[in-house]
Amino acid sequence: MGEFMADYQFTISLTTFDASLLPAGSPSKGTEGFSAAVHKFLQEQLAGFKGDARIVVSADAIHVEWTLPSPHHDPIEEAVARLEKKEFIPAVAILELLRQHHPTDIRLLYNLGLAYSDLDRLEEARAVLSEAVRLHPDHINARVALGVTYAKEDRHQDAVAILEEAVAADPSNSWAQRNLGGCLLALREVERGTSCLLRATQLNPKDQQAFLGLAEAYRMAGNLEQADAVYQQVIAIDEYSPHAEQAKNRLSSLSHEIFRRRGGLIRPDAVMYCLGAMEHFAKLSPTEIQRITFEIAMLGTKGFEVNNSDQKYELGSMPGKFSGLHLVSIMYVGSKLIAPETSPSFDLSNEYIEAKEMFERRQRK
Repeated sequence: MGEFMADYQFTISLTTFDASLLPAGSPSKGTEGFSAAVHKFLQEQLAGFKGDARIVVSADAIHVEWTLPSPHHDPIEEAVARLEKKEFIPAVAILELLRQHHPTDIRLLYNLGLAYSDLDRLEEARAVLSEAVRLHPDHINARVALGVTYAKEDRHQDAVAILEEAVAADPSNSWAQRNLGGCLLALREVERGTSCLLRATQLNPKDQQAFLGLAEAYRMAGNLEQADAVYQQVIAIDEYSPHAEQAKNRLSSLSHEIFRRRGGLIRPDAVMYCLGAMEHFAKLSPTEIQRITFEIAMLGTKGFEVNNSDQKYELGSMPGKFSGLHLVSIMYVGSKLIAPETSPSFDLSNEYIEAKEMFERRQRK
């Protein structure tokens, strides 16, 4: 693209101005005060950019004169920097203004489309990104972004068609592979989706979202142990990210699936652990029961390996070494004693009922 001119002058019809950009409570189109609200808004947005701007809002049009600091100053780059800071509204306002002078600029169209998508203004995102792809068919990321927009609209079949084109053009694009895999999973095409997501993790070993998707693919295919291992990889990349939190939640429910698969409707070992907890708690005060239960809950915030009997844990409030399943069983019983109406996340209700019947029979003897 050539150099930007130092001065921008353009006119926009007031009827086509995007009123949704204005702050909440602003006058609506056709009402008194709308022109003044538009003037104030644009003046504030342009004030944050380099250069001097003069804005005149008439009864039917917006007239903008914008003088930049130098002929080499690139306001698109400045708008993109705003997007990276999540300052979507001023960035969108400026990009839309610049679009009057540079309607075919791929950086402008691509970033404006992404901004609309992030704002969940999907129809506008799709229109801008479609134009970007039409004008610049070799811009793979614009094509991927268009596919992602279709996916956000739950039009996964359309998204797959677009994303397959992107992958065919650039098989090394991890973003394309990841999103194609996710859309294929949404269409229950698990084998193909798994292949794409696996490729995405190979191309970008730090992409937590790709690993999260791969774990979901393994889970959908019934490969629970593989899913467990990949969820662990998500957490290992960045333990404190939102994706890691999702993985931790998935691991909790996945552990329960594996637990049931291995032991059927009732796990005898969990029954005995629950029974032991009942017998131990029968000798303690409510305060002591709460202390033990709370300690286990805190220890388990990072997850217990309930399906690994070799992994042992220790408590400060109880002597001995315990497996993850043992501690979860103790915590389940403690929770029921403290608040009987609670439903602990790891469901041991069948084992608890069985253990309680055994405990009551022993008490009657």
